[in-house]
Amino acid sequence: MKRTLTWHVDRIRGDNNSQGAVYYADHDYAADACRLYARQAPQGADLKVDIRVDGTSIFTSNYAVLNKDANLEEHAEDYPAAQVLILEGSVVSFHILKSGGAEDISCSLEMDSLSDDDDRSE
Repeated sequence: MKRTLTWHVDRIRGDNNSQGAVYYADHDYAADACRLYARQAPQGADLKVDIRVDGTSIFTSNYAVLNKDANLEEHAEDYPAAQVLILEGSVVSFHILKSGGAEDISCSLEMDSLSDDDDRSE
């Protein structure tokens, strides 16, 4: 089963801070696609964001990026391994590292459940 975590930040509370909701992983998941959208595209520089699981980034040092002057990036992810695991009980947070002047930012993280048999939410 797929699960999607979504963050929307209309007003950024400074760069490199946790923004929006913090989620609790109710099952074991493998991270899949990460998508970024900004109503107002970044103008000064690329928008760089991070998703952290228990305080540790799921990305490489490149993080997830929405390029300058773009509104949508459907494949923003840059994972360090073939499969990034988000284990049950983990806390998942969203961080804007560099806004680049972007506004009304939305990020979605699609995940595949590794324990479909135990998932009663369907």
